[in-house]
Amino acid sequence: MYAGSRVCRHRPPLLGDTRRAMSQHPLELWLIRNIDAWSRGDREAWLSQLPPEWEFHTSGVFPGLQPVYRGREGAVDLWDAMRGPWEQFAITVERIEAVRDKVVALVTFRVQGRDGIETHRQWAYVIDSQDGIPTRTDNFATRDKALVAVGLSE
Repeated sequence: MYAGSRVCRHRPPLLGDTRRAMSQHPLELWLIRNIDAWSRGDREAWLSQLPPEWEFHTSGVFPGLQPVYRGREGAVDLWDAMRGPWEQFAITVERIEAVRDKVVALVTFRVQGRDGIETHRQWAYVIDSQDGIPTRTDNFATRDKALVAVGLSE
C-alpha cells in the first residue's frame, strides 16, 4: 500500500450497507455508481451523474476516439463511440485506491461484439475532483501508468 492511499476491492454495496458506503471516499462512490450505470447500458443514469464541466481523457489505445471528451455533449459522443461497436459492454472495478484528492481505479472491460466475439482488457482510471466534485477522468492502458500520473509507483 502507498502512503496516503487506501485500497478497496469493489463489491457492490448491499442496499442498506451504510457502514461500507460511509467508509468510502466520495469519488469511489461516484465511480461505482457511474460504472454501474454504464454496465447496465443506462445512458441517462450515466449522464445524470456527470458534472457539466467533466472531462474524459482517453488513453490513446482505442483507434477512432478523440483525445478528450468534455461536458455532456462530449459524454454523449464518448458513450456512442465506446459502446457503438459492442452488443454488451460491462466494466468491473477490480481495485480502487484513494490518493489524496484523487482516486485510482483498476477496471476490466468485458465486451461482446454483435458477431458474438467476446474479449476483455484491464484499464486504469485516475479521477480528479474539485471541492469533492469529479472534474476529470484520465484513462490509462496500465495501472502502473496511472500510479505514475499521481506521483506513485510500485
